[in-house]
Amino acid sequence: MLEIFEFEILEGSKFIVIASDGVWEFLSNKQVCDIVNPYYSTKNAQGACDKLVEESVKLWMKEDSIIDDITCVIIFLN
Repeated sequence: MLEIFEFEILEGSKFIVIASDGVWEFLSNKQVCDIVNPYYSTKNAQGACDKLVEESVKLWMKEDSIIDDITCVIIFLN
């Protein structure tokens, strides 16, 4: 299934998170922002991705014996 979303990037927007359903299964938009935001000041997108994947895996392991695909791309905006 293909889903396409269109969002307006506002002046105060800091980053874009593109992630598979393995991330969104147990994390809300706010939780993802809370995880990624501290990495924005140091422009450490790789660190933000690593932490987001780590948190997603932890939550999957708590809830299920099988872990879904967990993929993310984080783009920091200027």
